[in-house]
Amino acid sequence: MSRFLFRSTLAALALSLIAPALAQETRSVTAANGTFDIPVAPQRIVALNDQIVALPLYELGAALVGSAGRVDADGKTFLRGGMDTLGIDYSNTDIEYVGQFNALDLEAIAALQPDLIIGGTYTDPAVVDQLQAIAPTLVIDNGTLGLIETLRTLADVSGQAGNFEARYQRYLGNVERTKSYIGDTSAISVTTTFMFPAGEELWVYRSNLGAIAQVLSDLGFAQPAAVAALEDPQAPWSAELIQELDADFIFGFYRQQPDATPEAIRAAYEKFAPGWCQALTACQKDQMVLLPGPTFGSTMAGLDLALDLVETHIAGRPFIPFKEAK
Repeated sequence: MSRFLFRSTLAALALSLIAPALAQETRSVTAANGTFDIPVAPQRIVALNDQIVALPLYELGAALVGSAGRVDADGKTFLRGGMDTLGIDYSNTDIEYVGQFNALDLEAIAALQPDLIIGGTYTDPAVVDQLQAIAPTLVIDNGTLGLIETLRTLADVSGQAGNFEARYQRYLGNVERTKSYIGDTSAISVTTTFMFPAGEELWVYRSNLGAIAQVLSDLGFAQPAAVAALEDPQAPWSAELIQELDADFIFGFYRQQPDATPEAIRAAYEKFAPGWCQALTACQKDQMVLLPGPTFGSTMAGLDLALDLVETHIAGRPFIPFKEAK
């Protein structure tokens, strides 16, 4: 479809939405891409990312009608982390597939007649501009906000702020309970890493972009000096510097994609840095733990599960402190 024809289609749809839009009470909100008037209580929200936007919106009870998603090797569409985290997918909800986050189907979005569209800084700005002709389109900068403030922002713009705050306060109470089981968390160091199955690239996380990193931060664990000194929230790591990641515990992830089994990820570490386990006391002492990454998602349910796993692996077992192991 030509850009002119597409814009004409959007204009026609926009006209059909004028009456219901005028009937909605609106308020002004500021997002990463500007200030917009949005409905106080949105009734038809489209998310431009599944794991970062759609899942938390659904969990909060927001009126979600469409979401970007993924396509597996068999051509089946799915919500990344949806079944693992909340037990949902396109097949068992009323959420409609609107393309992948980097290949959105603008006609499908327009056909859903949304009154609010929410994306992120990964969304093509030109596409965001086109979507403004359908409904107010907000860009949420989750990389800058961090997990908790992203969830709080999504709750606010979707009219579900109260639901989020109640869940968040319960989570904070559980964090304090876990601290009481562990003891002085500041005396325990933890590194969070992400290894790709091919073993060609290792990433290290400094701050709270994901559920595990958020939990570790909230619990107050220390980090190795080299990790704490990173300027970015996450960064690629050199195999030559693998020993600088050593800590009391090292967390990694599997199941981010079909070939990312625990065995495959452990083999990938070895390919990336031959002899890596001998170089890390955490690995030698069986204190390097692989966790099922997609299960967490960007949801409160993901935070609760991440907290339980961290508690199990640290409070629920004896371990040899890194300094003593050296």
